[in-house]
Amino acid sequence: MIKLNAFFKSFGPKKVLRGLNLETESGEIVTLVGNNGSGKTTLLRILTTLDAPDSYNVAEIDGFDLSSNKEEVRSRVGYLSHNPPYYPELTGVENLKFWLDLNSVENSEEKARNLLAQVGLVSFSDDLSGNYSRGMIQRLGFSMAISHSPTTLLLDEPFTGLDSEGTEIIEELLLKQKEDGCSIVIVSHDELSYSDRTIKLERGEIA
Repeated sequence: MIKLNAFFKSFGPKKVLRGLNLETESGEIVTLVGNNGSGKTTLLRILTTLDAPDSYNVAEIDGFDLSSNKEEVRSRVGYLSHNPPYYPELTGVENLKFWLDLNSVENSEEKARNLLAQVGLVSFSDDLSGNYSRGMIQRLGFSMAISHSPTTLLLDEPFTGLDSEGTEIIEELLLKQKEDGCSIVIVSHDELSYSDRTIKLERGEIA
């Protein structure tokens, strides 16, 4: 669950987020829409603790403050950026196993192969990820985001590069995460039919 109150962020003289108030519940899908520069990606990066807010009254995930409990917040958050991180010199399963090991997940190789099967990459598990298509990288990135069973899932345009099959796979997995009580925030250019709420950002404020 996310709770933000009077949340501000600037880059130099540019005000990116202006007194934002936002709350999400367990098992809720919230879609963030808005023009480029409206603050959507910046908000996700701050929620992952990759960037820091300027000031706030409240900024919590599952009751843990973003600034004073960074490690606890990171352990609870799954994040898919617009350009998923991966090592092209490693295979798909090696990338995911490495990620799982960083998160101290037991039986990492078995779980990695199971996750790759869920996202439709089981036939490409042992291929170099540097040879993957954009859509395959997106599937790999999504499997990383959900691999440690996060309570909050933050997705920045998760359907980029996906064909219809890939989109259907990710949507089904999103709904499974929702059923498991995960709080999900999706940055998208379009409204999503299965979203519980759609929030529009304009110049760093909720329209």
